[in-house]
Amino acid sequence: MTDVRIAIIGGGLAGLYAAYRLHRLGIAFDLFEARNRLGGRILATGSGGFDLGPSWFWPDFQLRMQALVTELGLPVFEQYTAGAMMLEDRAVGVVRRAGYVSGNTSMRLEGGTAQLVSALSARLPAAHVHLNASLQAVNDDGVLMQPVFADGPDRLQTYTHIWLALPPRLIAGIQFTPALPERDLQTLKAVPTWMAAHAKYVAHYARPFWREAGLSGDAFSRIGPLAEVHDAGNNQGAALFGFFGINAAQRARLTPPEIKLACRAQLVRLFGEQAAEPIEESFYDWAADPCTATEQDRLSNGEHVALDAEIVLAAPWANRVRLIGSEAALEQGGYMEGALAAVDRVLVELGSMGSD
Repeated sequence: MTDVRIAIIGGGLAGLYAAYRLHRLGIAFDLFEARNRLGGRILATGSGGFDLGPSWFWPDFQLRMQALVTELGLPVFEQYTAGAMMLEDRAVGVVRRAGYVSGNTSMRLEGGTAQLVSALSARLPAAHVHLNASLQAVNDDGVLMQPVFADGPDRLQTYTHIWLALPPRLIAGIQFTPALPERDLQTLKAVPTWMAAHAKYVAHYARPFWREAGLSGDAFSRIGPLAEVHDAGNNQGAALFGFFGINAAQRARLTPPEIKLACRAQLVRLFGEQAAEPIEESFYDWAADPCTATEQDRLSNGEHVALDAEIVLAAPWANRVRLIGSEAALEQGGYMEGALAAVDRVLVELGSMGSD
């Protein structure tokens, strides 16, 4: 496969993992990311390494994630769940209940999932990783393909394969020449982007006072703005994080300071006055990130949905342009495990082509 040259579009977990595997196989690649950072939906707070994107993996049934963090030598720890949980609704206010014990062990990476991004990117040749490269179009000359980026002609190179580590709805916005058939466009647009309608809030504290009170940090609310809260602490400090119950449109009507104030007030209701003074607060709205969410995603109710994304584009793109983002996984789509699974599937296909 010495003539193979692959453009990977998207520098999230799927794109980084694909580049890492290709580099180890000695296959030529370039990795392009539209943002000014790598990681995609993996993002950490400015200090403390607290996750604003995915936090957990479950080694009981996510064997690829377990294998990768072991291969990279990344330390992991079990999600803190000891103690009682808090429940909140309008009828009874805030009540304390026995904690919930999951049937599967939730694991996290020390320093946050951004450590996975750092470990993978550190193993890549820097000359083949390109930031601020927003893909606008893909042109096919019948033999090779040329990706065209928004920031000018300095990256006009040709490739035998293009691997799209992007949400399918964003792929539908790329101009292909020859054009994709309408059927393919509608198929791409029909795939929801996992967690794109969501936002996360993190409050960093001097110490885990909720643990001292016999609480796990878990809380569930029908009042909001946070619907679900968990302990986000790691070896760098104590923190609580929450998923929002108010939708993207409601969040858009509030300023970040207003959102943080409302979240802080809710944590006081749930955990007491010590929650009123975090060292640092962070808030990230994925629905407002154009590299993650489309308007269709923002209108979503944010529920987790079953993904059915075995997508193969029509000729002349079939087998040459492949989807490797998490939404393209045949199992566990949307999760970090799904990103690895989608890449592994295309790697197997590439190996089969090379052996013909």
